[in-house]
Amino acid sequence: MSKFDIDEQKIYDMFSQISVDSSKIAEQVKTRLHKENTKIPIKNHRHWTKSAVAAIVMSVVLVATATATALGGFDWFIERFNPDFSEILEPVENYSEDQGIRMEVIGAQKYDNRAIVYLSLQDTTGQNRLTEQTEFRDGFSVKMNPRIIGENGEFSTSMSWKQKIIYFNEDTNTIYYEFNITADPDSPLSNPLELGSFLIYFDGREYVEEPISISLAEIKDAETTSIKEDNIWGGSGIGFDDYSSFTEVLTPGYYIDMPHGEKDQWVSNAGIIDGKLHVQIGRFSGGEFGSSDAALFLMDKEGNLISPDYGLILYGDENNRLLSHEEDDPYDMAYKYNEYVFSVSAEDLNKYTLCFNGTVYTGVEGSWKLAANLSDSNKNICTWTNDISVEGHLFENITLSPLGVQVRGTYEGDDCMASHMKLEIETVDGIISLEGGGGSQNPEKHTFNSSWDANAPLDITKVTAIIINGTSISIK
Repeated sequence: MSKFDIDEQKIYDMFSQISVDSSKIAEQVKTRLHKENTKIPIKNHRHWTKSAVAAIVMSVVLVATATATALGGFDWFIERFNPDFSEILEPVENYSEDQGIRMEVIGAQKYDNRAIVYLSLQDTTGQNRLTEQTEFRDGFSVKMNPRIIGENGEFSTSMSWKQKIIYFNEDTNTIYYEFNITADPDSPLSNPLELGSFLIYFDGREYVEEPISISLAEIKDAETTSIKEDNIWGGSGIGFDDYSSFTEVLTPGYYIDMPHGEKDQWVSNAGIIDGKLHVQIGRFSGGEFGSSDAALFLMDKEGNLISPDYGLILYGDENNRLLSHEEDDPYDMAYKYNEYVFSVSAEDLNKYTLCFNGTVYTGVEGSWKLAANLSDSNKNICTWTNDISVEGHLFENITLSPLGVQVRGTYEGDDCMASHMKLEIETVDGIISLEGGGGSQNPEKHTFNSSWDANAPLDITKVTAIIINGTSISIK
């Protein structure tokens, strides 16, 4: 149930659309109200003067601003949820809105190339498009400052993040997230901290072992189309060297709908070729949302699954002509076809059910960009340059911040095991275990960057040692 009546909701919605510094507005309105009220003689209160109307309107502004802040501002957020990193957060309250989705950074803090961010997403259109499955996936971005690391001007950027939903308010269709962001030491986070997204996935309907309504026993010899090696754009279960052996595939068309009912994907053909069952799935190309590629398999009456021998990927233009590597531009692709082949004799097809695994996504493309101006937190960062050997890994640079530990180093042998190591922090109050350790490796140079996360802010003034797989590194 909403906490507003109809009029309050309209007011809240109206002011939610306006980008303002609420603290300055509130102060200006207070000043204006005081000025207007002092000019209104008591004897005139029975009339609706311009001053009185102005005062009423501004009173509404005060109520609306206070209400909006009470529902979604930094103080409200801290009081309502008391997030794990609340004691180190700085208020931001900056938002960006596009496609009816408002993205707001409520509070954040940054330590060199690490940051903790609390942000919210709200559907302001009233369509309630956001769900508990809403996420950013590959649309989320964080601005970094790449450093040149190679003699030829080479540079690289990489970062990782963990996100979790703090709360989903169904009444206001608002989701509150915690983001724990770590950038590669060679590409530290920008200052100010800049976040954004160009994709927001609302929901994903997952289909697992979903039957496709095809009577396999009734499938006949297929209508086929001749192909050459360069008509094949990819495959599964086969090597590139085998593409030349294929001379025909199912003729793309329409056979039946997929069980999910979405029109962007369909069974385009099915039939028997050289005694094997071929099933072809068609899908419109392009677009970030809709149906994913379907993974097909057969299921027998006991529930056992049979995977296809192999699969082929074909592209078709808007006239359904199959494209070739040599003659066509892949950007001319209008349709994508996945053809799967099963080694099941035609006499036994009645024993199986054709099934698929896949997902149908909904979402929106847009441009959401935010900047968070945060105070200098370098005084709360400690960095050591050491050559500490732990099980064939040399820990050369260690950075400790309230968000955890990050290490740069080198390793011997073929495999880097740094991210699998257990890392603990010894403090004057006891031992704290960190979660980890994500990061990256360069197999050619045998270098690694690994990070371990704290579940709550570390007081680095109390840290006495870092313990890696039982090896204690004293901090003086």
